[in-house]
Amino acid sequence: MPVLSIIVPVYNVATYLREGLDSILRQEVQDIEVICVDDCSSDSSPDILKEYQAKDNRIQFIRQSENKGPSATRNIGIKYAKGKYIAFFDPDDKVENNLYAELIHAIEDKKTDLALCGYSTFPTHQIHIPNFKPYHAMQPMDFIQKNPRIEMNNDLCYTWRFVFKRNFLINKKIRFIKNLHVGEDTVFNYECVLQASSIIMIPKALYQYRINNAGSLMRLRYKPYLTNNLQKLVDEKKRLIRKYNIEHYIPITTDLSEKIILRYLPMLFNNLYNNSNQPDKKQGIQQILSMTMIRDSFCIIGFRNIYPSWKEYLFYLAMKFKFTRLVCYEYNKIFTPEKRV
Repeated sequence: MPVLSIIVPVYNVATYLREGLDSILRQEVQDIEVICVDDCSSDSSPDILKEYQAKDNRIQFIRQSENKGPSATRNIGIKYAKGKYIAFFDPDDKVENNLYAELIHAIEDKKTDLALCGYSTFPTHQIHIPNFKPYHAMQPMDFIQKNPRIEMNNDLCYTWRFVFKRNFLINKKIRFIKNLHVGEDTVFNYECVLQASSIIMIPKALYQYRINNAGSLMRLRYKPYLTNNLQKLVDEKKRLIRKYNIEHYIPITTDLSEKIILRYLPMLFNNLYNNSNQPDKKQGIQQILSMTMIRDSFCIIGFRNIYPSWKEYLFYLAMKFKFTRLVCYEYNKIFTPEKRV
């Protein structure tokens, strides 16, 4: 049985795949299996995986018969994993050579179910360290209480900066939610943290997250699944809040509501203005502002100013009271063709 199973979901990442695989194969922890699950790539990713499999017997190559998305792909990896520990790796990223050695050591030293660390972005070299108490084995709610802005800080995003005990995931039956293409890792991480006996955080940026991959799901111009997925994501987060009574420990509902308005709402507007199949933007804005998660968030935030300027706050009020014509007018100025992303 290998010490570590590294699960690698692969979809059209041929440009970066060799660099990513080389990065994890150089790890200080050498007793590993690398489970590469290809989600029906249309580029040369499968050929690269076969090439690496032929020269390194630690690599397993599984090709799905149909495209199922990142959640189902990672779940397949969990199914076939045999290591004592499980980690996830996105093949367009890189890792420090000591990433898995440090996190596994922390788990074994403090006898926790999982460990996480910080990350750096490249090529921009920004450092992100989670806002949790470092180097201490902490029970779930003590861990959560140390970070009252857990949503706005994105401190439970990204599964690739965690290492989990495999038996913990298997015994607790924790899996990624199928057909969730945005934020699926955050829901998975919440479930793991909240079901763990204890957790430890290492305040080092040991994972390198690429932010210039134009082919990433999060960088596609128009995402037809985005509206339904964001609503489903919020519904799942609220389910966990109720299930584990998190609101008793931190004001997470307020924190989540601010994230919905400050982060998710602009994503939805951006998606609308990049949807060439919906020429009536005013109607689209009306539909967005009528979404359950948006209306609920407006009610929870009320008249508090969560913006850095009064101009933005006035725009918030226009959205809150559905002054659709004004909102549409402002977004038409923003989303001129040359400014669309």
